[in-house]
Parts: sequence; C-alpha cells; structure tokens
Amino acid sequence: MRKALYNVRSHAVEDLIVSSKKLERSVKNKVLAGVIGGLGEYLGIDATLLRIVAIILLILSPVLMVILYVLGVLLVPRAGEEKPPIASFDISQHASLLVGVVLVIIGAALLGSATALTISWIFQPIGILHAIQAALAAVLIIIGLLIMLPSLRKL
Repeated sequence: MRKALYNVRSHAVEDLIVSSKKLERSVKNKVLAGVIGGLGEYLGIDATLLRIVAIILLILSPVLMVILYVLGVLLVPRAGEEKPPIASFDISQHASLLVGVVLVIIGAALLGSATALTISWIFQPIGILHAIQAALAAVLIIIGLLIMLPSLRKL
C-alpha cells in the first residue's frame, strides 16, 4: 500500500515538474521588452489587464515600477533563450539604459518631494518654486524614459 501511494505521489510530482511553466519574456506579445506579456502568458492572464495594472502602479510609484521592469528585463530570459540578459550584460553597450534609469529615479525623487510639498500649498501658498520643481521632475522622468526605452526594446 505504501509503495503504491509513493508511486502515485512521485508520478504527481514528476507531472508537475514536466508541466511546470517557465517565466519568459514574450516575443510575440510585447510592447517594450515583453516582460508583462510574458508574465501574462505565465499566469494565464490577459496581458492588457496586467499592463493597465502596471500603468496604475507606475503612476503611484514610478521609481519602484521602473526598477521592477528593468529587473524583469535583465533577469527574465527571452522566450526560447536559456540565459537572461544579465548573464552577458556589458555596461559599455547599455550605458543609455543606466543613464535613463538614473534620470527617472532622480526625477521621481524630485516629484515625490514636490508632491508632498504641494499639500502645504492648500494651507500656506509658498510660491512658484514647487511648481518649477514638479515640472523639472516631470522633464527628467520623460527624458530618462526616452533615453531608456530604445535600450529596453533591444534586450
């Protein structure tokens, strides 16, 4: 009886291992680098729904989402490939990606402090400096994204 139960368990584990999916960046369902499309394929969820959630999270926490997406690009292999891009990452070839990430992080940090200070505008208008800080932050984020996006598409 124990041997039969063991055989059933071992076959169930083998079936689970054989049928387990591998998280890969999608080649056919991609907008930038296929991270969200691959996540949708892996989870069996429509990638459009995941993209909407990602955009909402990007608005709420841009630094975190940019870091998570770049990590996804670097750590998750493209469909059909064994190794992720980080295995053969050359800083000299991807300098624009790093510059873009740094600009987005600086811009988001400036935007975060400007947003926190705008709450005080309701009670004590401070002046135009906070508006300038928010505009500068938005410009840094946009420039960082424009620099970073072509590099993400190549990975």
